Amino acid sequence: MANLLVASSGRADVSDPRTTAETTNPAAPPAPRVRFGVVTPTLNAERYLERTLESIWSQRGGGIEIDHLIVDGGSSDATVEIAQRFPSRVVVARDGGMYEAVNRGLAGVSGEIVGYINADDEIAPGALARVAEALGRTPSAQWVCGRLEYIDGEDRVLGAWTPVRMSLRSYAGIGWSCIPQQTVWARRSFSERVGPYDTGFKNCADYDWYARAMRLSEPLILGEVIGRFRLHESNLSYDAERMRSESQAIQERYGGTGRAGYVRGRLLSLRLNARNPKWLLAKKTGRITFTPRDA
Repeated sequence: MANLLVASSGRADVSDPRTTAETTNPAAPPAPRVRFGVVTPTLNAERYLERTLESIWSQRGGGIEIDHLIVDGGSSDATVEIAQRFPSRVVVARDGGMYEAVNRGLAGVSGEIVGYINADDEIAPGALARVAEALGRTPSAQWVCGRLEYIDGEDRVLGAWTPVRMSLRSYAGIGWSCIPQQTVWARRSFSERVGPYDTGFKNCADYDWYARAMRLSEPLILGEVIGRFRLHESNLSYDAERMRSESQAIQERYGGTGRAGYVRGRLLSLRLNARNPKWLLAKKTGRITFTPRDA
């Protein structure tokens, strides 16, 4: 079906914070402007979408500009109506899966720094300003990731963890993506070098993209909370067998198999656990879980 561009008007109560210099000292030089291109794939996402959009638009101001594009796969609920309350743009298109929607969105969004956030996750308060500052002071850095908070359906924090430096082979060897997607932002030029997400993967295209990115440049790791991953019953009903199959394919593709891959992966796992003991405890006690409670 042909794309339908739905124009949306600004929402009156969306905050547009400014820096102290901008609001109290007219003589101060304006903050440098950095534009973020943000993509959100949606399909019947009405339950948490408003919170996601509030987390995106609360970033605006103090030098941060946002172009937010929602790529909707034909929702039959109030997803599009909720989106129209915000300054986001909406494209309604054939549902080709999440990663096809992300690729479409990244091709259509503007900004020097790009990334995507799912319709039930959130960008942490002030996170885009921290990303812009980090990339500004480190010209050699091409992409960043940072600390991730896990939240439940009522916004309660369940735990948090920070990634650690790793090699491509240890990342492949661990068997899962220990780079938290909700915290990843890349310079547009670098994102285009890495290329689009591989839509052959339905669950693990992030894992594959970050491996390709690591071939070119290691991520700059930030210690601050950059993103929030919402754990709820809908995103706990994934196909575990397909997830394992796709993860194994990525391990094979990037040299993470065999005894050497296993050892590298185990060492990386130990380093992650040592860096994040409270996160490890939350997993061990079931406070953070990636399977349904009644499974």
